[in-house]
Amino acid sequence: MIFAAIYSLSQKIMMLYSKAVLRETGLNWQDWRILRAVVSMQSCRAQDICEESGIKKSHVSNGLARLEEYGHISRVANEGDRRSRIVVSTQQGQNLVALAEPKLQAFETQLANQRDVVGDPDMLLNSLRSYKDELGRLLDDKDPDHHM
Repeated sequence: MIFAAIYSLSQKIMMLYSKAVLRETGLNWQDWRILRAVVSMQSCRAQDICEESGIKKSHVSNGLARLEEYGHISRVANEGDRRSRIVVSTQQGQNLVALAEPKLQAFETQLANQRDVVGDPDMLLNSLRSYKDELGRLLDDKDPDHHM
């Protein structure tokens, strides 16, 4: 029972965070992780992004194509290895990360600070149920329209 509650809670937290990322950036959670990696490394290869973000190469390749289309990154020829390209963030991508990162970190902190440290398993289960109910209520609320 407790594992089901924890699993359900973690899914709802992830959905809530994904909605926050979409609301703040206009990007899905995976593309946001890719963009953050590119901005933090400044100049990198797709393989570097995979290692930095933990995302599979096929997903990184698709995400880079979307981010390039949106104008957040650009890919240029790698002079040292003609088979690969170097990924760099554009000013637009850097600005998006600079604006959204503090808001999303504050949201993460808010979620983290809502955790209760409970020793009693029954109290933990009741807390998880309460969080699950609250997160369900928050997820059911409609997001305000957000345009980039």
